[in-house]
Amino acid sequence: MWALRLFAIVWAVCVSAYAGVLPSQVLDTHTEITSMQQKGENLYVSTSQGKVQVYTITRGIHLKITQSIEIPSFQDLFGLSFRPKVFNTDVNARGEILIVAAGANGSRTLYVCKNENLKPLLTDMSIAKAVWVSQTQVLVALMSHEILLFDTQQERIVYQTQITQASFSDMVYNPRDSIAYTSGESGVVYAIDPRNGAILGQYDSINKDKVFTISFGGDVVVGAGQDKRLSIYALRNGSVLVDSAMVKSEFLIYAAGIDEGGEHIGYMSDENGSVRIIRAKDKKPITTLEGISGIVNSIIFYKQSVFVSCDGSKIYVFNLQGVL
Repeated sequence: MWALRLFAIVWAVCVSAYAGVLPSQVLDTHTEITSMQQKGENLYVSTSQGKVQVYTITRGIHLKITQSIEIPSFQDLFGLSFRPKVFNTDVNARGEILIVAAGANGSRTLYVCKNENLKPLLTDMSIAKAVWVSQTQVLVALMSHEILLFDTQQERIVYQTQITQASFSDMVYNPRDSIAYTSGESGVVYAIDPRNGAILGQYDSINKDKVFTISFGGDVVVGAGQDKRLSIYALRNGSVLVDSAMVKSEFLIYAAGIDEGGEHIGYMSDENGSVRIIRAKDKKPITTLEGISGIVNSIIFYKQSVFVSCDGSKIYVFNLQGVL
C-alpha cells in the first residue's frame, strides 16, 4: 500500500510539473501587440496601429478595457499618412504614461500622457525604450545603446553616454536599489546608475549572443537569449553578482519574465509559443503555459496569474492559483 501511495505522489508531482495549463481568458485586441507593461491593477498594451490600450485587471483576473490612447499619425516623404507603431510604455506613481512611438523618416518620438493630454518630450531620435526613474526624470535608451537622462520639469537632457558599441535590445528599472539593467546584441547585461550613467556591473557569463528581453524581480535579473539560453543572475544590493545560472532551451528564447518577488520565471520554450514556468531558486519546472499562437513578446506575472502576448492581436490570461 505504501508503494502505491509513493507512486501516486511521484506521479502527481510529475503531472503538475509537465502538464500544460490552458488560458482562462483569451482577449482579442484586433490589432498587433508589440509589448505589454503592468502597473498596479492596470495593463498597458502597445500596438502597431498607433494606440495604447489600457486594461483594468478585475478581481476575477479578467481584463476590461478602460482607456485607449491614440498617437498622432505622421506623413512620409511622399505625403502618405501612417498610424505610428507604439513600441513600449512606462507609468509613474502619478499615472503619467511614457509612450515610445514611431515618427517620420524612421525616427521615434517619446510622449508623456497626463490627464489624457498627450505631449511630446523628445522627437526625431532613435529612441528604443524609456523608463521613469523618478517622478520627473526619464531614462531613455537609444537603438545605438546610448543612454540619456531627461528631466521633464526642466525639459532638458541631463547627460548622454554610450554604454556599449553593440546595439540595444532591452532595459528595465529596479526602483528599490535605483539601478537600471540593460542589454543588447552582445549578450552582456549591464547594471547602470541612472543618475550619471555609470556602469556598476556587467554580467557576461551566460549569453554569448543577443539578449532579446530582460526582466527583474526580487534580487534576480533574467535574460532571454538568441543563443537558446536563459540567463539568471542573482544580485546583492542591485549590482553585486552573487550567483549565475543557465537554463538551455531547444528554441530561441524571445521573451522571459519573472514575478515581483523573484521566485518564479517564465520563458518562451518552443517554436509553438509555449511558456515554461520554473522556480528561480532551483530551476525546476513547475508547468507549461500552452494554447499560445505566435512569437511571445511579453510575459507578465500578476499575483497568481500570468499575462502573455505575442506578435498577434491576442492577450492570453493564465490562472495559476494552486500551481505557483
